[in-house]
Amino acid sequence: MSEIDFQQLQNQAENPVGGLGGGAPSETSTSEGGDNRTEEQKKADAELANRLSALIEDANSRVVPLCQMIRKHIENMEARKEEDRNEQELVDAVKPLLIQAEKILNETQGSIKGADPENRLTNKAKRHVQAHKATPEEQRLAQALKVMLEEVGGTIEWARDKLDNFPKAKRDLGPLLDALGQPLTQIVGGVMMLLAGVLNLLGNLLSGLGLDSLLKGIVAATGLDKIYSGLGLDKWLSGGKK
Repeated sequence: MSEIDFQQLQNQAENPVGGLGGGAPSETSTSEGGDNRTEEQKKADAELANRLSALIEDANSRVVPLCQMIRKHIENMEARKEEDRNEQELVDAVKPLLIQAEKILNETQGSIKGADPENRLTNKAKRHVQAHKATPEEQRLAQALKVMLEEVGGTIEWARDKLDNFPKAKRDLGPLLDALGQPLTQIVGGVMMLLAGVLNLLGNLLSGLGLDSLLKGIVAATGLDKIYSGLGLDKWLSGGKK
């Protein structure tokens, strides 16, 4: 499954067509929360947000229990006396869970690309970054992404920290944690490029949990920080919230 072409999107932002980038906001990039979308565009965005929400909620229902099991195995091994710890046992328990979680997220990433049959992600992305009041569909999508980032992204960071105490297990599991982070980055980055209005919603949800750095890392890793900055939508990234 091919990945989202974030480089192409970044090039579009740096060399915009129709005056969307490079400083002053255009008529489609409002700063006061106006919504210049047509009713047809609003309906299409709502339908897309609902499709994406359903896909991510389904993934969460399968991947969250795996993340909880990963944490439990590491906690149980950490609770043992040092002489009773068995790092190979930990690897054997956690490795298949990480592999299964990565498989689920890769499948979800593919489904998200399939949910965009008009290829709006690359062809019409700039039109969909205009500011507007968050819709119920976008709120649902932001909540689903928040759960995915909190559980999957949070578990990745937590496990990396805990595995410092298990050097052999870290050598074996560290690459799998990195691999799990890749489809997570693609999913979140892709959704935010399709429906950029979700960014502030998601940022606010995660900041309340102290996890907004995860989202900012994903935005930077995918080049969306440059895209949003060129479109005048980088307030959240610099610390401000709308």
